[in-house]
Amino acid sequence: MNVQYAKEVTELPAGSGGKAETLMMRLIRAGYYVDAPCGGKGTCGRCRVRFVSEAPQPTANERRLLTEEERSSGVRLACEVRVAEACSLQLPVSREQEIDVLVTADAADGAIPSRTVDEGIPGQTAGTIHGQRDCVAMHSREDAAKIWGHSGKKRCGAAVDIGTTTLAATLYDLTDRKRIAAASSVNHQRAYGADVLSRIQAANEGAAEELRLSICRDIDALLAGLVADAGIPDDAVEELVIVGNTTMCHLLRGLSCAGLGAAPFTPEDLSLWEGSGAELALSDRWSVSVTILPGISAFVGADIVAGIYALEMDRKKNALLLDIGTNGEMAAGGADGFLVTSAAAGPVFEGGNISCGVAGVPGAMTSLVLERDPAAIGGIRTVELSTIAGETPIGLCGTGIIDAVGEAVRLGLIDENGTFEEPWFTDGMPVAEGRFRFRQEDVRQVQMGKAAIRAGIETLLAEYGGGDPEEILIAGGFGCRMDEEQTIRIGLFPEQFRGHITMIGNSALAGAQRYLLDDRTAAKQRLASITGRAQELSLAMHPKFNELYLDEMFFDTDR
Repeated sequence: MNVQYAKEVTELPAGSGGKAETLMMRLIRAGYYVDAPCGGKGTCGRCRVRFVSEAPQPTANERRLLTEEERSSGVRLACEVRVAEACSLQLPVSREQEIDVLVTADAADGAIPSRTVDEGIPGQTAGTIHGQRDCVAMHSREDAAKIWGHSGKKRCGAAVDIGTTTLAATLYDLTDRKRIAAASSVNHQRAYGADVLSRIQAANEGAAEELRLSICRDIDALLAGLVADAGIPDDAVEELVIVGNTTMCHLLRGLSCAGLGAAPFTPEDLSLWEGSGAELALSDRWSVSVTILPGISAFVGADIVAGIYALEMDRKKNALLLDIGTNGEMAAGGADGFLVTSAAAGPVFEGGNISCGVAGVPGAMTSLVLERDPAAIGGIRTVELSTIAGETPIGLCGTGIIDAVGEAVRLGLIDENGTFEEPWFTDGMPVAEGRFRFRQEDVRQVQMGKAAIRAGIETLLAEYGGGDPEEILIAGGFGCRMDEEQTIRIGLFPEQFRGHITMIGNSALAGAQRYLLDDRTAAKQRLASITGRAQELSLAMHPKFNELYLDEMFFDTDR
């Protein structure tokens, strides 16, 4: 890993937890963000710090994950170090605050009813927004002045989508029903692990309150950014509507996650929740009424319910909604009801557990095309690539990872078992003219992730029994950038999906926005109808899923 360290030195005082507490936990308690996708298990090697002096002796795990040059320069893993005394550190320069976050839903093709997507304001541009705990301007201060003028206080409401990796928020003028600002943030709970299972475990082992306060701080900061961008007083924000997966909603509400961590996976509460910002422990600067939309099961949460609501799937005949992240949530059905499920894909589609994987930050490769060339580094030339913000490639994010495997299949570099030919098995497949290499263990991570999603789709559709869906709706930032052909080539999606996929943006946030603007009584009735007519399909012990999972580990190299 190519890691840059801050020039400034962080002076960490002596710990109070004794040597039983890791340096990672001391940093988190001191208010520092630690990149630890594995949740401190010592497997990802990303929680690097550099000791300015007197670095402790490296552990066996550090010898495995760190180069000799790194170890000799004082680099250690925060999850491995256990020193109670004060220490001087240089922390990595993180770009996760710049993760590309989708805060829009595309209604151009009619996938989402137009009334759920605002017309915007003069000069507003749709797309992704960058930011960390602050709002990125979607319009100028002059535009804000034109909107608000001097006509007195306006009623405003905010919608927030709490994702496992990122948060997205929008601010609405409830009188004119227009969106006036948007903001995004890293979910700083990532310090406790990249996926929901890691955070469930952390909560159950005593970190529940820290996780709750972390997400509350993120929401506070998002709201602060929204009102600053819009140029309005804090008390103009009267309502807050929140969506998220079941784990995120449990952590926010301070509910026990004990039932989410083991079979039969029983949530504490899935119902629509109404309360105040004070009850959620938000900052007392916000006098807001809060609604958290309802979920369906332990692993199909309010984010999917919000998507069904925004897309009006409950008024369609036969549709399939997919939201692929660390957990692939799926809903099949329509006016006659829904069958829902989820498949644990792991963090691979968000750049996790990949040797050259990165989050969706500037420089992350989102797409690539390769060709064989004996004269190129490693015999492979990158003939086309795109990166977020057009910056120099620093690694592969989720869609770039899909393309890397798809190109390896197309060029015949890997066999049906997913095994690289030599020399790529030993040396890895060069990407971006050798800036980094995609390795055999990376292919295995993709195989496991894509097999889980594909087997989940096939099992869900077979059990639903409605035939091929008339609409295939792909939600989320990953879905909006992926190449349809590559997803079919690697077997993530079946051949019959070709030409029928609609990428619909952040449908979870669209649902929260719609609830914010819709007649409240009618909205509650519809949400109750959706959740009441949804049945969960458990994949864990399903014989068809387990059989398909093994089959879908393979690649169709004859395609």
